[in-house]
Formats: sequence, structure tokens, C-alpha cells
Amino acid sequence: MSIAVIYGGNRPNGNVETLTKLATQGLMIEEIYLKDCVIQPIIDKRHAEEGFSDVSDDYNAVIDRILPHDILIFSTPIYWYSMTGAMKNFIDRWSQTLRDPNYPDFKASMSSKKAYVIAVGGDEPYIK
Repeated sequence: MSIAVIYGGNRPNGNVETLTKLATQGLMIEEIYLKDCVIQPIIDKRHAEEGFSDVSDDYNAVIDRILPHDILIFSTPIYWYSMTGAMKNFIDRWSQTLRDPNYPDFKASMSSKKAYVIAVGGDEPYIK
């Protein structure tokens, strides 16, 4: 069993990173910090005749790091009732990878993984 943690937070040692480290304490994990990566937003060409264009950024390197793992933990603070933009850009790009001939087994590989989300918000939710 191998685990990759994908951190979507932008603040070093923030609440979600602290909670994630507590939850994974004693486990062998690979940590991936999206804040240290350049991942461009998707330009949706799913229906374009020419298909997706190659993008020169760190996205494929991150995909190559997570694919060998059995378990993925997505760790993100909640910003405006959702995941961070960095995490959203990363997940949005999966649409491109599903059609990338360099990753012919991407869908099958990702569907065989267990995935967990650790999310932290701080807007006094008990008042709402």
C-alpha cells in the first residue's frame, strides 16, 4: 500500500497541512505540494477536432508521481466553499489526460485507487 498526499494549500504549515500530517503520522507517504508546481488551467478542447494541445508545465510530472500509488489523499483548505484554485486546476486537467495517448490507462489506473479528502474551513460553520 503506497500513499500520495496532494496538498492544495498555499500557506506553509497551514491548518489543513497540520491536520493532514497528524492523520498520516507514522505512515510512509509521498508529499506533493501543488503550490510548488506550475499547473496551467485547462483549455477545454474535448470537442475540438485537433484535440488538446501540449502544455509546458509541471502537471504531467505530478501525474507521473501519483500514478504509482494505491491511495491518494487530497488535502485542501476550503476557499469560498470549495477547494483551492491550485487543486481545481490540477483536477480539471484530468479531462486532458483522459485523452492523452501518453497515458492510455489513466482512467483505469485512477479508478482502481482509493481516494480521501481532508478539507479544512474556518468561517464559523456552527453559526450557519
